[in-house]
Amino acid sequence: MTTLAFRVLRLTYSKTHYYKTVFLSSQPERISESNPGKVVNVAIIGAPNSGKSTLINKIIERKICAASNKVHTTTKLVRAMCYQNNTQIIFLDTPGVVTDKEKRKYNLPDSMIGACHKSLRCADVVGVVHDASNKYTKDQLHNDVINMLNSVDEIPSFLIINKVDKLKSKHQLLNVIRNLTNGYIAGNPIPNNERSKKKADGRIERGYSKFSDVFLISALKGDGVNDIKQYLISNAKTANFQYSPEIWSDQKPESLIEEAVRAKFLDFLAQEIPYKLNVQLEYFEEIEEEDKICCSVVVECPSARLAKLIAGAGGGRLQQIKSHIRSDLIDLFKKTVIIDLDLKIKLNPNE
Repeated sequence: MTTLAFRVLRLTYSKTHYYKTVFLSSQPERISESNPGKVVNVAIIGAPNSGKSTLINKIIERKICAASNKVHTTTKLVRAMCYQNNTQIIFLDTPGVVTDKEKRKYNLPDSMIGACHKSLRCADVVGVVHDASNKYTKDQLHNDVINMLNSVDEIPSFLIINKVDKLKSKHQLLNVIRNLTNGYIAGNPIPNNERSKKKADGRIERGYSKFSDVFLISALKGDGVNDIKQYLISNAKTANFQYSPEIWSDQKPESLIEEAVRAKFLDFLAQEIPYKLNVQLEYFEEIEEEDKICCSVVVECPSARLAKLIAGAGGGRLQQIKSHIRSDLIDLFKKTVIIDLDLKIKLNPNE
């Protein structure tokens, strides 16, 4: 379908059906009937851009959780579900820990502040994702992460050291593990660890001492990811499924589309530019008989100059972004996706 034809369809589409699809699309409901199996709720927390969403997407094999190469891509708590061996794994993907200063700088929603704490209250087990490739923070957990773990130390937790493929040596990796676990895994001291043999020496602890296990992975490549999945299956408890097996997210498809668009603009645009944009789904239709989704998204820009910069020469950059968004949405919905993407100048009411 050409862009022109798509816009004609959008304009002539029945208002009744338009409002039904855009505003009344139902969020997946929890099932009430008995559906016995095993269930585990997993809160995934960590510093911004540590790879939390990428990990969940890799395990579930759908791009449910928005992910980009910039911080604060995830802005709210999202549940993503997968099923294996009569077991339902419910991931609670959380925003990276955020300060009030970052909230103002990146124009982030208020919901981000409490999302991590909310996920912990719902969790049976907590997974902490840590970026081993960041030379400034690789040897120390974020203070807010440590504080959150200490506040729920009765809940089992495990450490996921991500991006290990970027470390230069095995010795370097062992030092990272020792620092992030304070020299203890599952209550046992790490062998040949001088730190675990010493009494407190006045230094501030860099990690958390109560991790039950440690996984070394590359979420982007998928290395080590299946080990985490099997670990979670083994820790699931007998219970009725909380969601129907056909449901793989608690988010509306409209919301997932908006987040996917926002994430791709974060990937393509420099510095704080993408944080100034407002993404709005203008049209959505799921055509079941054709196994197809049609949607239209408008991206509001604060100025004409910025809109021109985003579009690129002859609109080339915008078309490139659109192509990548479409690819991600196909991976998300597992069906054909037709998307129309427009830039719009946000009018200043004071002018």
